[in-house]
Amino acid sequence: MLKPFQILWELIEFVLQALFVYVLALILVVGLLFYVIADNREKQKVVIKHVEVKENPYIYKKVVEEKKEPECKRPAGCRVLEDGTVEY
Repeated sequence: MLKPFQILWELIEFVLQALFVYVLALILVVGLLFYVIADNREKQKVVIKHVEVKENPYIYKKVVEEKKEPECKRPAGCRVLEDGTVEY
């Protein structure tokens, strides 16, 4: 003979067990997500070390030589003549 109350009680038990497993899985996923985010923030810290740079006189000389040209500092710009020269 069918027992309707027993079937209903077993159905409620099954729902409670499924709900427990679902909530437990949700808590694990959220915890894992927070752990990954916190772990990535620690890896993103930048450490700047003092590095000694040796001067190369060749590079310095080359940069100084290139800066000998006058620059156009007018907002409207400088006039370029037909022969290719620039009127500063």
